Amino acid sequence: MAVNLEKDAYYRRIKRLYMNWKKGEDEFGKADAIVVSVGVDEEIVYAKSTAIQTWLFGYELTDTIMVFCDTKIIFLASKKKVDFLKQVAITKGNENANGVPPITLLTREKNESNKANFDKMIEAIKASKEGKTVGIFSKDKFPGEYMKSWNETISAEGLEKVDISAVVAYTMAVKEDGELNLMKKAASITSEVYSKFFKERVMEIVDADEKVRHSKLAESVEKAIEEKKYLGGADPSTVEMCYPPIIQSGGNYSLKFSVVSDKNHMHFGAITCAMGIRYKSYCSNLVRTLMVDPPQEMQDNYNFLLLVEEELLKHLKHGVKISDAYNAAQDYVKKEKSELVAKLTKNLGFAMGIEFREGSLVLNAKNQYKLKKGMVLSISLGFADLVNKEAKKDEQKKYALFIGDTIQINEEDAATILTPVKKKIKNVGIFLKNDDEEDEEEEGDDAEELLGKGARSAALLADRTRLLGKNEMTAEEKRRAHQRELANNLNEEAKRRLTEQKGEQEIQKARKSNVSYKNVSQMPREKDIRDMKIFIDKKYETVVMPVFGIATPFHIATIK
Repeated sequence: MAVNLEKDAYYRRIKRLYMNWKKGEDEFGKADAIVVSVGVDEEIVYAKSTAIQTWLFGYELTDTIMVFCDTKIIFLASKKKVDFLKQVAITKGNENANGVPPITLLTREKNESNKANFDKMIEAIKASKEGKTVGIFSKDKFPGEYMKSWNETISAEGLEKVDISAVVAYTMAVKEDGELNLMKKAASITSEVYSKFFKERVMEIVDADEKVRHSKLAESVEKAIEEKKYLGGADPSTVEMCYPPIIQSGGNYSLKFSVVSDKNHMHFGAITCAMGIRYKSYCSNLVRTLMVDPPQEMQDNYNFLLLVEEELLKHLKHGVKISDAYNAAQDYVKKEKSELVAKLTKNLGFAMGIEFREGSLVLNAKNQYKLKKGMVLSISLGFADLVNKEAKKDEQKKYALFIGDTIQINEEDAATILTPVKKKIKNVGIFLKNDDEEDEEEEGDDAEELLGKGARSAALLADRTRLLGKNEMTAEEKRRAHQRELANNLNEEAKRRLTEQKGEQEIQKARKSNVSYKNVSQMPREKDIRDMKIFIDKKYETVVMPVFGIATPFHIATIK
């Protein structure tokens, strides 16, 4: 294999593994030797066996058996992989000192029986400590004759098996600085894809009143990570999804990461999105809920969920038992809004790294493991089966709220959020009403029924323009804006006729306001304005001109 192995990282990590094993805590104390067998199975995305290989060597080595004994380490692999492993096996000085045993490399026979190699490994296992038990990862089961014959050999020798998945996970959970940097980059990419692609796409769908299936939207997110503009400079070949994005709305919610986006059309109510991106084998995770015109009770529940997350973060620090942090969040909900305790997600997250979800380090009421500085967690909490009392349609009656972040455990301070995507109500709420529409409601109830759509879309377009920042509006957006302007003109004419029909014989024309823009978000972002040129905004009947180097709007009524 024409690739380099990071030797220093290998020595540091193998030393940590042996130190924890020698302490003999929990299942480590029962294992006389440790066996890690990796076969070939493309359907297996995450496995402890492949994770420990990546942790030690930086790569997954298929069809490779590793045996860690008290005084020696044996690797059985193909010739190419043996050549790769020679980088740490053959050393000049005493690099294998400090409690790390030397390595023996065995070359796997392809066409013949590997009995001779198996016998050497069994002999080493029996000479290690008591020689009776082997530590394995019980969930990892690779197919194929090679793995089958090796497992049969262990069983035939009468060696007892003990599952060491949890203790090895705890050993690997504390990340080195290099690992933390990879996870921070993964979290940053996830944040970029969510903000610049997913949220933007949802805004477009709501704005254009499109019918888009959850599954199709999820597929488009997966395609987005192939484009460099969303990856913050990362090479697309180093980026992959941790799992297919999960998008849910319209009353059907399951606040887990094992579900898939269904084929139902996205409903403009509460829209939950979960996505995780893996960068150079290290994972991250992000969960957000977007809400279209949420009623006040939904907003209140959402704001309370943010407070619960804040409370949880205060307790997630070095030395704290996982169960204590979980109970602190539970107690907070009981104290402040006891009716929501039953609605809260059953666990509040898990440790994360090379594997997306570490099953032995889940944030629940039973977990007795203590958090350590340098651990990275995915925290995810939500309220399910909430009832929207103002709902008129079946899809609106039930809703869920779900938020989550990638966080890093610190020594004394509260955990650091690595996915700082804004999640206050003003950042995730899409409010389709604006000031103009409120004025219309005051002027006539009958007219309001007919006039809502254009003004709501215009407000959403203004919100989208804010998201674009300094970028110009695209030609498509200008076309839509013009269409809305024409629609609003028709609406005004319709309103005039309706109010006349209500018996108002004389309608005094209200004096036109000379205020150009009610708030800064309505100010155009055109290039001419940034270049300090005079710009005529026909939509708001305004001339924008530079005054002492500042773009200043003048309403046409002022000029007249």
